[in-house]
Amino acid sequence: MSKVILQLNTIQADANALYIKFHDLHWNVKGIQFFSVHEYTEKAYEDMSEIFDAVAERALMLGGRPIAKAEELAKVAHIKHEPKESYTPTEVLEIVLADYKHLLGEFKKLDELAEGDTTTQMYAQDQIAKFEKAIWMLNATLGK
Repeated sequence: MSKVILQLNTIQADANALYIKFHDLHWNVKGIQFFSVHEYTEKAYEDMSEIFDAVAERALMLGGRPIAKAEELAKVAHIKHEPKESYTPTEVLEIVLADYKHLLGEFKKLDELAEGDTTTQMYAQDQIAKFEKAIWMLNATLGK
């Protein structure tokens, strides 16, 4: 299996883990900024669903196979999560920020590995731009 397909599978597994993790944050945020953080995390998990599907389909286009077993997704994912009873809005944004930084690194790695595959590189670069902006906005929101 090519390194590009392996990286696509890694991103797929991370997106799946984040889809679940961001739901936990979405459901269990509590505090004065509940509404805005609740909406933000809804958009975040919807984005993870889109990434999950897009990288799986790209792996297929390149002759690979996406991961379709929950156990394998959990094994391949780098994202870890220990659910809590509740989260403050600041905790949620700090968690999302750290996870977006991780994804930014994974998409940069994909861009590098896909040298010569302009379609995969363009997708990776679009995601890099999206996560760089999201990280900047989260840092600004958190006063960093």
